[in-house]
Amino acid sequence: MSLERKDWALLAIAAAKGEPVSPVQLQKSLFLLGRELGNLVGEEFYEFEPYNYGPFAIAVYQDAEELAEEALITITRPPHSRYNKYRATAAGLEEAARIRDQAPARAAAYLDKAVAWARRLSFSELVQAIYAKYPETRVNSVFG
Repeated sequence: MSLERKDWALLAIAAAKGEPVSPVQLQKSLFLLGRELGNLVGEEFYEFEPYNYGPFAIAVYQDAEELAEEALITITRPPHSRYNKYRATAAGLEEAARIRDQAPARAAAYLDKAVAWARRLSFSELVQAIYAKYPETRVNSVFG
């Protein structure tokens, strides 16, 4: 079975083990997976374009909304925050475990590491790290 695009989004959110994932962490983790292991994620994977803060795919947010409608994740906006937080539900963690069994092991392991790495960094550190490794993604940046 090949995974659907939104399955990768669920795996990324679930990699945080029930902790929140920010939009930039979700976008950049999936970008890294596609860039580094594109041969393992399938042809229907996200297409990232250089945007205000580096590589961006609107479809990531669309898929997250669909996952929320299926009760696999929650999307919340903390008070005084401009950004949503994505968190896997218990059902989402179960579904992610099932999907993970079907995913290429190397890609799933890479995504776990990418999410853990992204969650350790501040917004600016994460964006700057992506720009450092993939300078072409900076072309439309509004970020210093």
